[in-house]
Amino acid sequence: MVKFLSEEWIEIGKKYMLEKLDPVKDLKSITTSLLGVVEHIPPDDTTMNFYLEFEGGKLKDFIVNTGSTFEEKEATYEIRGNYGTYKSVLQGEMSLGIAVLKNRLKIKGSKMQALRLIKPLDGVILSLKEITDEFEE
Repeated sequence: MVKFLSEEWIEIGKKYMLEKLDPVKDLKSITTSLLGVVEHIPPDDTTMNFYLEFEGGKLKDFIVNTGSTFEEKEATYEIRGNYGTYKSVLQGEMSLGIAVLKNRLKIKGSKMQALRLIKPLDGVILSLKEITDEFEE
């Protein structure tokens, strides 16, 4: 188990998704990319981004960077929210769908199309939930 958004989190997350998630059964063969923007990270109120890209249900890329912008790749969807919301989702206190519907996580891109991706992305959330046990307070 590792700290949310750390380098170790990326590496273990990649390995977990590649080894444990079935591209068809778990990820419904999705082809998309998303940028998660995590704002107001304690203790210094910083922003970090994580980029996930899937092709045919297989993880193609997973990048995390510090800063308010991410210019390495263009994502189909951007999901922006505060650290507390992402923490709640990863701790299983709130589902990704509820966070989006309650506007706790804001989507840039087609919201209707993004909502169709919620079910396949639940597998990703479960993966990250399995490996994440340390958060900033």
